[in-house]
Amino acid sequence: MGVTNSNKEINVTQINCGETFNVRLSLTAAPDIVSHPTDIVLILDRSSSMSGSPLANLKSGAKKFIDIIDEATDGTQDGQIGNGSRIGIVSFADTATQNTQLITSVATLKAAVDGLTANGSTNHADAFTKALQLFDPASTNAKVMVMFTDGFTTEGGNPNTVATLAKSQGVIIYCIGLSGNGGIDVQALND
Repeated sequence: MGVTNSNKEINVTQINCGETFNVRLSLTAAPDIVSHPTDIVLILDRSSSMSGSPLANLKSGAKKFIDIIDEATDGTQDGQIGNGSRIGIVSFADTATQNTQLITSVATLKAAVDGLTANGSTNHADAFTKALQLFDPASTNAKVMVMFTDGFTTEGGNPNTVATLAKSQGVIIYCIGLSGNGGIDVQALND
């Protein structure tokens, strides 16, 4: 990944000898998915806590993400993910569903996103398990999971166990927190 922007901030205006202070470093990175094909699984929370505006925001964000990848892979929004990269959709509530395989059709991906309805509990562990099953272990593509959720696990096993397994297989995991009807569990997303 290439760093496209960096910024550092300190929490003091003067530093005396022996004192401590905090430095916050912010980096923005852009993966080079043109020369390094990437398989991306969008993991979308369709549990009851996402009903109404949260689900609408999830759908909007997921479709915008698909458009960004469409353009980033071949320089144009032409309806096809290019240069060997692919996206798959997994949605989850009580259990997870593989809504698509890893594909390149933007229209099919967006139709899968648009078809989501909110109902049931939140099983993050099953979501990670189903997403991990989409990746071909023999593929040389980079492997990325992007989960859109409010973070509240209410069903199934410990999601950190499956996430740790995925990371041990070289999968990069990003969590995008969307405030559901019960708020957002930032600590769960960070974990």
